[in-house]
Amino acid sequence: MQSSTDSPPPSPTREIRNKSASNVHTTSTESPTPSPPTRDVGNNTDLVSDVILWRRKNLSVLTLLAATAIWLALEVYELKFVTLFSWMSMLAIAFLFFWGNIHRLLGKEQVDMSAMYISEESAKAMGTKIRECVEKCMRLIFSVSAEKEWFVFAGTVASLGLISVVASYFDLLTLLYFGVMGGLTGPFVYVKYEHKIKEWGQKVRVRYQRCYATVVLKLQEMKNKLQEMKNRMQEKKRKKME
Repeated sequence: MQSSTDSPPPSPTREIRNKSASNVHTTSTESPTPSPPTRDVGNNTDLVSDVILWRRKNLSVLTLLAATAIWLALEVYELKFVTLFSWMSMLAIAFLFFWGNIHRLLGKEQVDMSAMYISEESAKAMGTKIRECVEKCMRLIFSVSAEKEWFVFAGTVASLGLISVVASYFDLLTLLYFGVMGGLTGPFVYVKYEHKIKEWGQKVRVRYQRCYATVVLKLQEMKNKLQEMKNRMQEKKRKKME
């Protein structure tokens, strides 16, 4: 016969609760495993703007020196592009070979490239920028060719004619080098002297508007004079016929 002082056996639900509480306590004390840092390779717009605006002077100077060296090698020393590309590739491969062996000899870990990736957001942003550039070009072409904006049409034709005249004195490599030099100096100068450039541009715009108004007024006066002369000639003819 069982005595009344004996405690009842524990219920299975209480045992499950105790086990779950102990599991939560043990997992909360454990330190979480840190996830490896990832780097978005596709987000290079900030790097390009920093190089163009000379915020990273080392990369800007390196870009300028590389462009100058390539232009001198191909234009002045008259090396072939394939030869120069082969030499640069051999130097890069030799540098990577020695760098990897030195790391291995010093007992350092090799560079982990698995964390570098191109995210979906960067790919979408790049596609959006390309689409916006294409749309701007299409709008410019439509405004020049289809719409009745003679000033834009005349400016575009004059710009293309000027480019053709300048390009007749230089080859493609020199023009590309000039483009790199202009891309590395123009935005930097504009950002540094933005206020003065805007003031000068405003003065030029005011003078252009005055000249444009004067030309339009002169043309209107000439048109009125021609109309008066035409009316007089018609009046004389009418009188002679009478």
